[in-house]
Amino acid sequence: MSYRGSRRGSRHGIRSLAAVFAATLLTGVLAACGAGADDGPADTITIGYQPGLGYATLLIIKEQKTLEKALPDTEITWQELDSGGALRDAVIAGDVQVASMGASPFLVGVDAGVGWKTVAAMNQMNLQLMVTDPAIKSLKDLPKDAKIAMPAPDSIQSLPLRKAAGEQLGDPHALDKNIVGMGHPDGLQALVSGQIAGHLTAPPFVAQEAEAGAHPILKSYDLFGRTTFNAIYAKPDFLDANPDFTKAFYAALKESNALLSDDPARAAELLSAESEGELTAAEVKTQITDPDVTWSLTPTGFGEFADFMESVEMIKKAPAAEDIYVDNEFNADAS
Repeated sequence: MSYRGSRRGSRHGIRSLAAVFAATLLTGVLAACGAGADDGPADTITIGYQPGLGYATLLIIKEQKTLEKALPDTEITWQELDSGGALRDAVIAGDVQVASMGASPFLVGVDAGVGWKTVAAMNQMNLQLMVTDPAIKSLKDLPKDAKIAMPAPDSIQSLPLRKAAGEQLGDPHALDKNIVGMGHPDGLQALVSGQIAGHLTAPPFVAQEAEAGAHPILKSYDLFGRTTFNAIYAKPDFLDANPDFTKAFYAALKESNALLSDDPARAAELLSAESEGELTAAEVKTQITDPDVTWSLTPTGFGEFADFMESVEMIKKAPAAEDIYVDNEFNADAS
């Protein structure tokens, strides 16, 4: 779990929205990779995630080796990537079977026919656009050439930026060309070193940037309410073909979620160990018990996200609930 320094290269430069959202591109990749039903129990299962405390539910499972202990005959591997788009590509290619990210890159994948669904949510977190220039109080104060970092132009962070741009600037796409695709650890370093004007991010990076003198000019809770930040996705065919894994994974999610909610001190110790000391247990506990953070396996806000994405043409059509959620105990009250 890389917080203060990335172990991977950033995706510098502005990526065109056309390249990100073109259905023909994803459709071509899907066809080339044969994204269809999985053939039977897998010998190796890869779980993909991104940097940050937004993935704490999975990181506790990883640190405790819960799945490895429950499934000794299955090789469980863990893959950290910098964006939901990169994880989506890995799912399409068959390199990752279980992926975690925000709703936005997931819904782009649903729209393009990836064939995956939401297994469970992990948390609700208040995403914030952090800036270091004290003169910048709103989007209207940003310089025209301001660079705003986030994992990708179709990341979950892009939704509050576009909604705020629509409200403050009269055009939800007014800042599209200002988006710079960058993993959160690199975004933190770029912001505090003055290479970029803003970084739209989540814990622990919000707190670290605030310590370095940055302040927020946009908060996702103000725009979409208290909605899911990150969730977990897989193809239903894969889950059906791997019932032992699915049962063990569901049990592990409930155990990890309970630990985060009921014993944050122990959860913080595990997450500090998983970070290899990049965050102390005290730092982690402060952040996972922040009032703006809720640990919940029930997805919230997906319908609102999908409707907004359709309205700004990020997807062709908002999918029906049966195309978004796996039919399981976590999604019974999903919204």
